Amino acid sequence: MRVVTALEMARVEALAYLDGISDEKYMLNAGKGIFQILIQLIKEKKLPNKIIIIAGKGNNAGDGYVVAKHLLENGYDVKIFQLFPIDEASKLLKKQYDNFIKKNGKVTFVKNIDDLVFEDGEENEKGNENKKKTFILDAILGTGFKGELSGFLLNIVNKTNEKSKELNLKIVSIDIPSGLNGNTGKTSPTAIRSDITIYLGLAKLGFFINDGPNYIGNLIYVDFGLDEKYKSLAKIKLEYMDKINLKNLLPKIDKKRHKYEAGFVIGIAGSEGMYGAAKLSSLAALRSGSGIVKMITQKEIPSSFYELVNIVIDFENIEEILAIISKADSVFVGPGLGRDEKVEDFLFKILPKINKKTILDADSLFHLANNLKMILPKDSVLTPHKNEMKRLLKIEKEIADEELIEKTKKFSEEKNVIVVLKGYPTIIFHPKKDPLTILGGDPGLASAGTGDVLTGMIASFASQQLDLYNAAVLAVNMHFKAAEIATKEKTSYSLIATDVIEYLPKAFKFVLNN
Repeated sequence: MRVVTALEMARVEALAYLDGISDEKYMLNAGKGIFQILIQLIKEKKLPNKIIIIAGKGNNAGDGYVVAKHLLENGYDVKIFQLFPIDEASKLLKKQYDNFIKKNGKVTFVKNIDDLVFEDGEENEKGNENKKKTFILDAILGTGFKGELSGFLLNIVNKTNEKSKELNLKIVSIDIPSGLNGNTGKTSPTAIRSDITIYLGLAKLGFFINDGPNYIGNLIYVDFGLDEKYKSLAKIKLEYMDKINLKNLLPKIDKKRHKYEAGFVIGIAGSEGMYGAAKLSSLAALRSGSGIVKMITQKEIPSSFYELVNIVIDFENIEEILAIISKADSVFVGPGLGRDEKVEDFLFKILPKINKKTILDADSLFHLANNLKMILPKDSVLTPHKNEMKRLLKIEKEIADEELIEKTKKFSEEKNVIVVLKGYPTIIFHPKKDPLTILGGDPGLASAGTGDVLTGMIASFASQQLDLYNAAVLAVNMHFKAAEIATKEKTSYSLIATDVIEYLPKAFKFVLNN
């Protein structure tokens, strides 16, 4: 799915209107599409069947009224809280309001904050406290909002967030959480904290940068009828991986293979006090399907696990190391490698001579940032987090996410490397593709060693005959999925790097069965 700014989305929609396309038709399509998604979620018991809609005065609220009419006609309990007088509303909203009222729809006009009431339940016929849950549909502000929430609207947003948390009510936003800037992803000072954002047409850049990821929840797409010829005119900022068929990306398994044919990974990692990082990467590579992992270190790895082959070679013996690498399918360099000058000199000499798919992480990125003239293997992936990327870019000040994305894209092109910019979301940069953003995972991934696990996974998939780009895409998604499954049992508080490896088998089972 292509990602654009809210302004760009408005521009291409305006082109359609100039060609005579009806904005009302788009609204009716959007409302019906949102309704169909809500019904599916209700039937799957991911949402309750009682709905509160909070409506503003623009076309975003108009979409909400179309949804409400469909819900009412299909026997659902729906109530609208209208925040502004209808005579202040947009033309299309007025029309959809009238249509809803004609169906005997319930609308409560909110004159002060106390008029907004979130009923958590009703007594059943026997008089027992059998509470009937509701969910909230946010139709307050659309993607055109660029200002600052204040006064009445700020109070509404704050109360909605507070009550949804207090009463455990789900919030679904139409197109964008109200108060979030669709261009910058910034909030001033806050926005609706959605569990689900049902976005229209194209995903908005603001979902993925700055404050956006904290507010959007899960993203679901609705096609409101904008023709592909208009979408193709939009200036793309990112690609968003919305529909993921990971099964098709998984490496194929040959029943007749032996361990070297299953994927041979070499690791150059680990140093005194930092062997844990090397072991995490190695074990992750084996758990991701590689047949054998050999770790090259200058001293023997203490307490290594049985499956890991440890080759002890002084880094002065570059030709001997290259001879071992020549037999491998992929190489990872950096986890726990050390930051002394000898290591940097070693990398400067050996990296240009490596002709295998190579993943550079951790300390190798530290040394690269010190010496950007370092020549990298022709087929390389770099896996920095944001601070490491800023160091590579020689940026010492705070910068907005959109600027970091632009600079990282340029870096990828100039260095001719793939960059996996770790975080939430994770963004994968390819020198000849639009950046790809991937949502998922869990906050518990902000834990020491999880990046080393990802490095091993990318190396593993690359060793199993995937090109580096697809290896990175698959690894990020599988890393996220393993974390999501693990935290269902261990919680975000307790997730550590070894848990991600432990739950990789369940992540593979999930992908294979879906």
